[in-house]
Amino acid sequence: MADNRDRVVVEAHTLRTATAKAALLHGSRRGPRELRRPYAAAIASLVVGALLLVAVWAITTIGGLLADQRRPRAAGAVAQFATGTPAVTEPPVTSEPPTTAPPIGPDAPVTPEPPATRIA
Repeated sequence: MADNRDRVVVEAHTLRTATAKAALLHGSRRGPRELRRPYAAAIASLVVGALLLVAVWAITTIGGLLADQRRPRAAGAVAQFATGTPAVTEPPVTSEPPTTAPPIGPDAPVTPEPPATRIA
């Protein structure tokens, strides 16, 4: 009788331990077959991360372009204000057309815009 009682106590302890372990590993689900796969959440988080990276890249690129555009204008305005003469001189006007086409692309020289006229 004592052997039977000890065996029942040990089996009950083993069952409670297995139940607690399953609850810890699988939450409220009964077993690993019913475990929901988190693929949708992982893919969604990767998409959101990629969108954030693209947004940060676009903002820094646009900010750099705007800063590059403002630098020559600011330098020309300061020089014009200090000397009273235009900072950028325009090329002389000739009646002959240019012999070669101006270069196009990223290596082409950037021509600054004419400075704004000062109203006194």
